[in-house]
This record gives sequence, structure tokens and C-alpha cells, in this order.
Amino acid sequence: MVADAVPACLSSLRFPGIAPLRHHRGTAFSVVVGQSVETPQSHHEVQPSQWAEGRFVLAFDGWLANRADLADALDVPDDPARPDSGLVAQALLRWGEDALTRLHGDFALVWWDGQDRRLLAACDRTGGRTLFFYASGRGLVFASVLPALFSHPLVPRTLDSEQVGLSVFALAPPLGPTCFRDIRQLMPGHCLLWDDDGVRERRYWRLDPTRRIRFRRDDDYVAAGREILDRVVGEAARIDGPLVCLLSGGLDSSAVAATTARLTAPRPLHVVTFRPDPAAALPAQPASGFHDEWGHAQTVAALYPSMVHHAAAAVSDNPEARLRRFFRLTGRPPFHLLALSWMGPGMDKVGALGAKTLLTGLAGNATLSASALHGLMRARAGDAASVLWGAALSASLSQPVLSYVRSAAPEGWRDAWQRMAGRRPWWRRQLPLREAAVARLQVRRHWDGFAQGDPAANWGQRGRLRLIERTWWARSCLSGERFGDGFSLRDPLADVRLAEYCLAIPSSQFTRWGRDRHLARRVLADRLPPQVAEERRKGIQSAHWHDWMTRLRPWLESEVDAIADNPLAADLLDVERLRAILARWPADAGSAQQHQSNIMIVLGRAIAVGNFIRWAEGRNR
Repeated sequence: MVADAVPACLSSLRFPGIAPLRHHRGTAFSVVVGQSVETPQSHHEVQPSQWAEGRFVLAFDGWLANRADLADALDVPDDPARPDSGLVAQALLRWGEDALTRLHGDFALVWWDGQDRRLLAACDRTGGRTLFFYASGRGLVFASVLPALFSHPLVPRTLDSEQVGLSVFALAPPLGPTCFRDIRQLMPGHCLLWDDDGVRERRYWRLDPTRRIRFRRDDDYVAAGREILDRVVGEAARIDGPLVCLLSGGLDSSAVAATTARLTAPRPLHVVTFRPDPAAALPAQPASGFHDEWGHAQTVAALYPSMVHHAAAAVSDNPEARLRRFFRLTGRPPFHLLALSWMGPGMDKVGALGAKTLLTGLAGNATLSASALHGLMRARAGDAASVLWGAALSASLSQPVLSYVRSAAPEGWRDAWQRMAGRRPWWRRQLPLREAAVARLQVRRHWDGFAQGDPAANWGQRGRLRLIERTWWARSCLSGERFGDGFSLRDPLADVRLAEYCLAIPSSQFTRWGRDRHLARRVLADRLPPQVAEERRKGIQSAHWHDWMTRLRPWLESEVDAIADNPLAADLLDVERLRAILARWPADAGSAQQHQSNIMIVLGRAIAVGNFIRWAEGRNR
């Protein structure tokens, strides 16, 4: 880091919840660290820290889940006054890069060897933390949040039009590149090496789809699942400040909240439930779902005297201010235009409670409560029997059988089916891109990679493996939001050990005849009320979307006009289609449901991308 960059970097790291900054400056390596306080041991952190008589420098951002196990492996006492970074440094000194696979938790770290002039940067395996970096002939610049990276004079801020266009493809955007040219994001389970030979990025760990766990008795899978759940939640509950957890009416957040209450009582546990906008007109509630999860969440809270239940009703607002903050912290447009407004009051409530860390269960759909049925996955030779059995299971669950079979069919068959129906491929209908942009960006190639899956996994595992890895990737992309919220998100259901267990057990543990999410329902039967554990319907988030989007319609129209006036946005986005969607606006919430894909996915993502482009270019309207 050049000396002139230090004041700007120091200023760029001043965020809520970040302790006073410290700076280490050497002849070839400089680093600025802003320390967050997430665990009781965080109060003992002094970073950056030097080791082996100054040869090594460590900068560590995060927390360790397996402190006790790591201390045992290192043969050192698990001293409550020892910060997590101290154990990480000891592990790196003993095992070198191999230490990374021994660390559980959320972290990003930088380890500088001054003697060999070699730098190791790494992120955890589940996306809890990330690093952005820029490499040039003049050096390497890295940061855990984009404003800090852009504060360095060596780092350019030039949009990458290809990556901006691909950002609308939520299913399969490229991993690693960002929306800014020559700036990359270190993905989960990846590390970066920098020395005299240059910069090398590599994956240091991945899930093993060939691993198998088999028990004699069905109940043994439940017992093992409960043991792992109790362990990862107990480790995640090592939190400084008030205990706060999200609590919906579903299985995942309820699993984390109930398990936390069981393990930490009588310590108060604040739980926050998002509720629909009370002023919004809602459609009729479908038989397959419910709009308000408050009633289900109350039945969970009623079982645990230590729970303090809070409601957070959504409030409609102009999303532009929330979008701009999201752009600044993550460097990308969001996938859902209204999600920031939907979650905003709840996150504000968490901040008002004084939380430094928020417990969630957002990754549960990929691990504990996963289904054996997965769509949009291309079948291969030898998968026919598994696909047919999946279709039978779909029928037993009253799910569309034809859609399941069609999603697994070879691509040529699916394309022919769509042509006969007079429609474009499903993935193409979800994109607001112009045809020329779709061809230029080779979107079909990205879709094919998404649909192919891991060649080493069998049909039963392929969808779960893809969902786990995509969930970790999404966590990584969103990790920068903690700098705006003033607290971090901690998800024990994303833990590597739980993911490894869920991937290795038979698919029949997740879906049985007439019963989906079979593992989670059995594991959680000892801690959740039957109303939640056996609920087959789904909670519907943002059920008020049509009401909100109708209120925002003048703003949406002006945003489409701004897209048309911006050269890059107009080159990427199909303005004619966007205006057609606005012209065919549904009159009420009931009739709007058949238009949800066009309005929320096509129009909503286009608006987010257009706004992002203007923000990145420094423009308003």
C-alpha cells in the first residue's frame, strides 16, 4: 500500500460496529484492519498481529466455530482470553495452507510471510466472509468491502459490461468476476497466493459427492442429525451482546431459534418475525401457502420462556436509497427489487436491539430441510430410473409431474417442447436482456453449465450439491451488507459439517412417499410444535408485491425511461419488453399472480441493473 493511500483507506473503513482501526506498514506489505466485536473473545483481539518474531503478519476478520477442537489439535489450552485470531495463527504456523480445511466458521484472512515475501489470502468455505482484490504489475490490493478497495489510488472503477449483463441471470452468474473490470471476488473455499511469481487463485476445498454415510436403523439418521444441529448451533451462539435470531413460521429459522433457546436458557433470546405490510392489499391466500407467519412463529416462541418475540411489519418506501447502499457494499444489483424494503424494518429492529450478530437459518433449504426433488437439472444416461421415481414422488406430493420430468429432459427435447408450445426456453423468459445481448454474453453456455451439475455426483445428490454451493455463493455476495447494518449474519445451517452429513446420507432420508423434507421434520420433532414441524404449506414472502409495485409504478416508468437514455443499459436491456410489461399492468392482486414472473423477475431485475449502472457511472437521472 502506498503511503498516500492510508488516510483514504482508513476513512473508507469507518462503518457501524467497527472498532478503531489499526495499521501495519512494512517494506512490501501494508494492511489496515477494522475489528468487529462478535464474540466475547473479540475484546482481546489486537490486529494486525505479528508472529514468529515478526516474520509473519496476520489480519483476520471473523469468528471460529470449532475453537475447542482446534485448541485440542494444537495441544494448547482453550483460554477464554485467547482471541480466535491467535488460534488461527497457531494453526497456520503448524500446518501452513493445510490449516484452512481445519477451520470452521465465517472468516477472511491474510497471512504475510515477510521472509519469503509471500502472501496467502483466504475465505471460509461457506461464504460467511469474502475478499475483493485487484492485481496489477504494481502490486496486489485487497479489501473485505468494495469502498475500501476503491479508496486505493491503484484500483480503477470501470464497469465490466459483460458481468453487469450476466448479473441478471440469478441462476448461474459467473463466480469470481465482479461487475467491475479486473476486480475479482474470492469465492467460498478459495484462496489467493501472491509472491514473486505473480498471483494465483485456487480452490483449496470442495464437498466430496462420493462420500457415503449409512446407518442400519432409520432413527440413527435422526439422532446423528440432532447431534450435529445441537453442535453447530451451540458453537454459533458464542455471541457478544444480546442473542438475536430471526424466526419465521418455517422449519429452518425455527430450528435455529428453538435449538438456541434450548442450549442458552435462561439467557434471553430475542426473536424477530417479518410480517406483511398491514396497509397493503393482498391476494387470496392459496391452499399451498400463507401470507403471515406470525401465528406459526408464536407457537414456537410459546414453548420457550427465554424467547422475547418481536414483530417487524414491512413498510413500502421508495427503494432507491436502499438500492444505492446495497450497490456500494456489495458491488452488484440485487436479485429481488423489493427484498431490501421487505427486510428493512426487521433489520432495523435487530439493530435497535443492540445486536452485534444475528442468527439465521437461511441455508436450511440446502442442508437440513432439503428435498430429494430438484428441478432444472439435466439427466444423464443411467438417470432414467431415478427421474421416474422422482416423478412418482412428485405425484405423491401433489406436485406437477410433467414439469418435473420436462425439467430433467435433455436440452434438445426441452427446446423442442417449448417451440411446439410457441414459447422461448424457460431460462430465456426470465431474462430482461435484448436478444443481441443474450447472444453476445453467451448466456446459453452459462445455463448449460448450471443444468449440468457436478459430474461426480449421482442424480440424488446433484441437485442438493448445486443448491449447497449456490447458497454459499449467495452468502458470499451478500456478506458486505453487514458493514451497513452494523451487525453480521451467522447461519449455523450453512456449516460445512452439516452440509457434509446431509450430502452423504441417502436421498430417501429427505423425501418419502407423500412426505417431503422428511429429515428435518423428524429431527425437529423434539423441539418444534407439530403446527410448524408438520406444516406442508409455505410462508409467502412479499405477498404484497403487487400493491407495492403499483404504488411504485410512476417510479418504475421513470426508471425504464432512464434505461432507454443510458447507452450501456439500453444496449443490455430490452426496453420495448419492459414498456410492454408496464402497459399490461394487472388491475388487482388476484389477477397479478399470473404476471408475477414478468413484473418481479424481468422488470424488477432490469430496474435494479439500470439503477446500478447509473450509480456506478456516477449519474442520477
